[in-house]
Amino acid sequence: MASFDLIELSLDPSDVTPTLEDEFTATVVKNEINELDDIEHLKIASNQLVNVIMQRQAIIRALIKRLTLDEKNLKIQRFDG
Repeated sequence: MASFDLIELSLDPSDVTPTLEDEFTATVVKNEINELDDIEHLKIASNQLVNVIMQRQAIIRALIKRLTLDEKNLKIQRFDG
């Protein structure tokens, strides 16, 4: 098994709850998906949502890397393989 670092970053649970804007956007997108009647349009919408998800994941990773510079809020545990 390869060596790796397990990084734990403490977060306030209130920071990860959806905002009213998030809930509104989710409702709008869900309603638009429910109104689709063409499988090709559904495929296009699904692919676009995957692109958005992957972009957000990359942004989250970048933010976590930046936050790790603040070591008082961080716990790193090294595991050797």
